[in-house]
Amino acid sequence: MQVRPATLKDMPSLLAMARQFILEAPNYSGRELDENALKENLTAVIQGQGAIFVTEHKDALTGGIVCLTTKDWFNNQIIAFEQVFYVVPEYRSTQSALLLIDSFVGWSKHMNAKRVQCGTTTGISTDGCVRLYRHFGFTEYGILMDLEL
Repeated sequence: MQVRPATLKDMPSLLAMARQFILEAPNYSGRELDENALKENLTAVIQGQGAIFVTEHKDALTGGIVCLTTKDWFNNQIIAFEQVFYVVPEYRSTQSALLLIDSFVGWSKHMNAKRVQCGTTTGISTDGCVRLYRHFGFTEYGILMDLEL
């Protein structure tokens, strides 16, 4: 298993993984998946808006994390955050998730972020995801609420 930055050549696999993610996630399965918009967004991240790290095993993608930055609303400090983090079910008991979070934290440092924020809103393995983040030193604050309009 290896981790590496995604490239535009990975787009078909990233789209397939996104389809699988949307179908699996209770909080996302009822939402529209616009593959053109997804492709545009992922392309922008790969081309410099942020970073996407993927894990692969035997030339197949096993997981990915989309990493972006923003500034804090009350100062100019950089905050890194993950927009989406997913490991395909058959690789969740491997080091895929560890490699992805480690790459995300390393990239955040490289981006001179003062804070790294992440969360879990999918409804997939929520407790396991929280344990994983705590393993890396993250602290839990607050609750995220969601309202469909």
